[in-house]
Amino acid sequence: MKKNVFGRTGMEITELSLGTLIFGKIQANLSIPEGAKAVIKALEMGINFIDTAASYGSQGHVREGLKGFGGNVVISTKTHGRTREAARKDFETSLKELGRDYIDIYQLHLVNGAKEMEDRRDVLNFFLELKQKGLIRAIGASVHRVEGAKAVVAEKDIDILFPVMNANGLGIIDGTIEEMIAVCRQAKERGMGIMAMKPLGGGHLRKETRKSFEFLQRLGIVDTICVGMKNPAEVEMNVLSIEGQQVPQELLKQIETTQRILKIYEKCIGCGTCIEECAQKALSLDLTKVDAAKKKKGQAVVDNSRCILCGYCAEACPEFALRVV
Repeated sequence: MKKNVFGRTGMEITELSLGTLIFGKIQANLSIPEGAKAVIKALEMGINFIDTAASYGSQGHVREGLKGFGGNVVISTKTHGRTREAARKDFETSLKELGRDYIDIYQLHLVNGAKEMEDRRDVLNFFLELKQKGLIRAIGASVHRVEGAKAVVAEKDIDILFPVMNANGLGIIDGTIEEMIAVCRQAKERGMGIMAMKPLGGGHLRKETRKSFEFLQRLGIVDTICVGMKNPAEVEMNVLSIEGQQVPQELLKQIETTQRILKIYEKCIGCGTCIEECAQKALSLDLTKVDAAKKKKGQAVVDNSRCILCGYCAEACPEFALRVV
């Protein structure tokens, strides 16, 4: 598989990378052995870059899939930590769960803008200390907003930008795909590596996989396209697609053809936590479902045309009433 130099990091990474959010409890909820099968298949097909995060619940799957693998693999993981201590805890957890002595790329998880970047300054300084000690090789940040991308690009110490990028701009909260591409071009000019998130728009573009990959490849600025793949069949399909090869019908039959959705269970109490968490404004409250006897203030409902299946609402729900299925 084609490899690109990842910005100023000097690392060589494959143009397709394995996203593992889908493995965890807020999505497919795979067992560690099941998730490991996708990791093993990805390695067998030449993928050498895997993305995970402290909050995904998938770092154990990655570790299991890497057992016995003697080749080079680059791992990116992230922390939501807003304080040095929270970030330190996540970092130590990541080292333990991944079974590694260092992290290749450690990322600030979801930077929304300049103010938040400043609020997390101490966390970035902690990252720099880790880098000086050789405990991380590069620093990155993921973004869903154009303003977040601008804030990251303004930081000389951040090596990697991980933005939402797809042909339709699905999942970009505050702007257009053209605006996000413009910021990414600035990042590239400054020597940063670019890894594209949500290339299939959370599944909305899944029937146009090859076309979606080509859109990002033609830009000439994307170093790797990160795709969530939960089983060997999905891995093989995406590898063939990104390389421009025909996907056999027998392989397609092994892959789910039903669209994944955000399922909201009846045990939802209508607290509104998920609505506050959803940056896509895909959730609202149905007040016809109020039930005082059950302390139910309503029922959360989802607009599937806006939902990108990130699962962050499910992670935030205190009642565990939401899940991507």
